Amino acid sequence: MMKQSLWSLAAALLFSLMAAFVKLSSGELGSLEMVFYRSLFGMIVIALYVQRNHLTLKTPYVLGNLNRSVLGTLSIGAWFYTLGELPFGTNMTLIYTTPLFMAVNFIILAWMKHQRAPWALVLSIIVGFVGIAIVLQPSFSRDELVPALICLAVSFLDLIIYWQMKQLGDLKEPSWRIVFYFTCCGTVFGLVGTYLLEEGLHMPTVNSLIAILGMGACATLGQICTTRSYAYGNMLLSSCLGFSAIPFSALISWLLFGEAQSVVTLAGMSLILGAGLAATISTKRSEAAAAG
Repeated sequence: MMKQSLWSLAAALLFSLMAAFVKLSSGELGSLEMVFYRSLFGMIVIALYVQRNHLTLKTPYVLGNLNRSVLGTLSIGAWFYTLGELPFGTNMTLIYTTPLFMAVNFIILAWMKHQRAPWALVLSIIVGFVGIAIVLQPSFSRDELVPALICLAVSFLDLIIYWQMKQLGDLKEPSWRIVFYFTCCGTVFGLVGTYLLEEGLHMPTVNSLIAILGMGACATLGQICTTRSYAYGNMLLSSCLGFSAIPFSALISWLLFGEAQSVVTLAGMSLILGAGLAATISTKRSEAAAAG
């Protein structure tokens, strides 16, 4: 299970690269328009992969895929709304409370089963979140309370989505099929929302076309890696390793956009990296003990 959880690191890197491509578009595309293009790219690529390898998109778990796809799409839509209503650092800090919800979830499950809670992983998640808060330095005013609560609701909704991924993984549903139905739902949602809430689709420029292709490729691969990580790996370890998106983003910002990082930011990133390393070592030892 630990090896599968390491896909969360790849997902964090890919989503950080995706964010860089979005930034390169320089606001030429609307938020829902980007959701449409991102989802459409994934849907087409996975469909071509299925056709080339003589696989099938038919699934015996229609309801499970539908629930995951609809909730995932609603989560993205609500998150995009809060991005425009909250300071970026505050928004991302609140979004990264999902691992905290997950830690509480596992503590409650252990208590209900009269088992020992995975305290080492829980502590790693808390340390990692402290690192996130140090790097992003969140703050919000009274007027931003509602979007902040929506952002927290999105984080809790993501916890439910991760459990849905886990259930589909236990049923041996392949990760690419789970992502395909998610991208189908996102394509419809993005297209309808673009015309209802925005100005419709724009003719892409060379710059925005590069951003669309890069964003689509990174988002599709990132979703597959995330699905593999949560569906087949240790969910607590996967969530802790997901914090690594922050150091990856900082590194990309420095390399591509020349954005310098302060000593405080570096200290926070050190906590995040240390928490991920501690969680990985703890999980490896637990699995070795169980195997022994």
